[in-house]
Amino acid sequence: MQPPSATSMQVHLLGLSDFLEVQALQRRMVYDLGERGGASLILCEHPPTISVGRSGSRSHIIPDDETLRALGVRVHWVNRGGDCVLHLPGQLVAYLAYPLNHGGLTPVGYVDRLHEVILGVLREFDLEGVTRAGWPGIFLGRARVAAVGVAVSRWIAYHGFSINVGPSLDPFSLIEEPGPDSAPIRQTSMESRRQRPAPMHRVREAVIRHVGRVLDLQEYHVHAGHPLIRRKVLSHAYAPSPG
Repeated sequence: MQPPSATSMQVHLLGLSDFLEVQALQRRMVYDLGERGGASLILCEHPPTISVGRSGSRSHIIPDDETLRALGVRVHWVNRGGDCVLHLPGQLVAYLAYPLNHGGLTPVGYVDRLHEVILGVLREFDLEGVTRAGWPGIFLGRARVAAVGVAVSRWIAYHGFSINVGPSLDPFSLIEEPGPDSAPIRQTSMESRRQRPAPMHRVREAVIRHVGRVLDLQEYHVHAGHPLIRRKVLSHAYAPSPG
């Protein structure tokens, strides 16, 4: 088998997947890229999980630990940039392992390219996103629809972004963070702004195309699943306890 070229991307569609298993998989992919080149993209959803990046804080999560456990929401600290992100079914998470020297990019320039990817995806669904200086992610009006956060190891960028395609918006009240205008950041979704469905398979396909276009990855190979992800995660609907 020939090694992948520097302009090829391996894409893995995982569906609803355990958060920690995917973190382990992307670490393996970063190691492999250091040996063989190319890029790797994981597209998945997670059961209710809060990931806390380097700019996040436990103080941004409103419920105490006991309440979070009762709600079935797990919290994990990760080494990416960005703040707290609530992951839910209906949100598409893109973990992209990409060698920055392929595009001659700095970490800041790479984040700008990820913004460009998301903006391109949104336009295909008749949504015009905007960036806000100093706040990684994409906003529709004053509400955030996509979060961006990356880490870099051996000049390979990993983690990536999440797009709220059609999750329930009520659970986002678990997190309260100051936004660009000092008011708490509000969350929105593609479907809530469109007032009609945004099929997940179409959003995934658009993400793959725009990643390839923006990051000069001229060929990609799509795989259903990955042999290192064996555990199936059942769908989980967040339900607040009766007040």
